[in-house]
Amino acid sequence: MERIQQRIYLSRKGLHSIEFEHEVLRIPLRAGEETSFEMLISNHSEPTHVHLSLGEGIRDKMMILQDKVYVIDEEKIAAIVRLPKSYTGAELGTGEIFVSAGYGATKKSFSVEIVEAEEKEERKERLGKERGKERELEGAKRKERRELTLSSEERVILSRLTVSACAAILFFVILFFIIPLFSNSPDYLFISTLTASLIFFFIVIYNL
Repeated sequence: MERIQQRIYLSRKGLHSIEFEHEVLRIPLRAGEETSFEMLISNHSEPTHVHLSLGEGIRDKMMILQDKVYVIDEEKIAAIVRLPKSYTGAELGTGEIFVSAGYGATKKSFSVEIVEAEEKEERKERLGKERGKERELEGAKRKERRELTLSSEERVILSRLTVSACAAILFFVILFFIIPLFSNSPDYLFISTLTASLIFFFIVIYNL
């Protein structure tokens, strides 16, 4: 289980000001189990007394091990969250932890949400599946792009086939249309035959 931590900053914006790293601290927990988290209090001004108290919603589920502390620079306070087996998902809710500084001169709170640990695991699993589908889709797109892209050798072969096909078409046109048309004229017949022969030899030599 990942480490849960809340940072509390004192007098960072002004004397006895209170700030939180997380406005809402979520604690994943299963019924019948317990966990702990830390509150790190950093003081940016003169030493001061800090008091922590629990709101109604979490008073029966949480215990702060040290609710009063004198903070010079930095102090660490631990808290324990425990859920009896009788608790159900519907009963897990939110509460507040109140922080007061300077003998109550300033008081502020942050929310605490106790959530079912299974929900967090399911969310991770769902995100993992979604990322896996995205990777598969991206892989398919890359494969498709590779298939559509011709290599230099393939382009040379395609060019040869195109030239050969055009020459072959011209050869058959001369052989079956022009030569029979001028069969009564020896000169034209010779020229047509010679042209067809040259085209045939060109096709053979070109594809060697």
